[in-house]
Amino acid sequence: MRGADVVIAVTTGADALAAGAESLPHLAPGTLYADLSTAAPEDKRRLADLLRPAGAEFVDGAIMAPIPLRGLATPILAAGDHADRFAAFATAHGMNVTPIGGAPGDAAARKLLRSVLVKGLSALVIESQRAADAAGLGEWFWHHLVETVTDADERFVVRLLRGAAQHGTRRVHEMEAATRMLASLGVPHTMTLATTTTLAATERTGPPPLPGTDRPTAG
Repeated sequence: MRGADVVIAVTTGADALAAGAESLPHLAPGTLYADLSTAAPEDKRRLADLLRPAGAEFVDGAIMAPIPLRGLATPILAAGDHADRFAAFATAHGMNVTPIGGAPGDAAARKLLRSVLVKGLSALVIESQRAADAAGLGEWFWHHLVETVTDADERFVVRLLRGAAQHGTRRVHEMEAATRMLASLGVPHTMTLATTTTLAATERTGPPPLPGTDRPTAG
């Protein structure tokens, strides 16, 4: 990254600080460093402080939807003093970045609030479908689940299960960050902690299979 005007860091949240530390010796004053990891707000602020001695311009970025669905057009929020600069650069290259101003951690907070909802839904789908399979009602419950969660699109429910299988480690780290954020806010986080536990267990055992042998969960 020596000589780069813009650095976009897309690591797991657990690796964001290490990536920033390894980047530090190579960043010139004025280099725009946009961290798009799903790290806790406090880690984004620590990262901004870490890079400040190099004169780098830090941006807290948050990817707000699964990349495979929209590719380069996936919505991204950008926070911090240099969010506008990153948004202008990213838009010129076909990305969909919305600057929200504020301070480092503000975009991450929005992403993690979304994570509490979406990953929590994923954990509930896993637990309830597993219980239905054990009760011999897997096929019935699957159709009931799809009808309850979404009126028209079964693909959303399938993504909840397959996403847990394909992105287990990253999602566990993400929910650990969300748990720390809720704890720091003094908000009870029983369901968020339970989601983390369920996703971690699912990483080891795999999610329940989808009804029908032609639709493996991990496919």
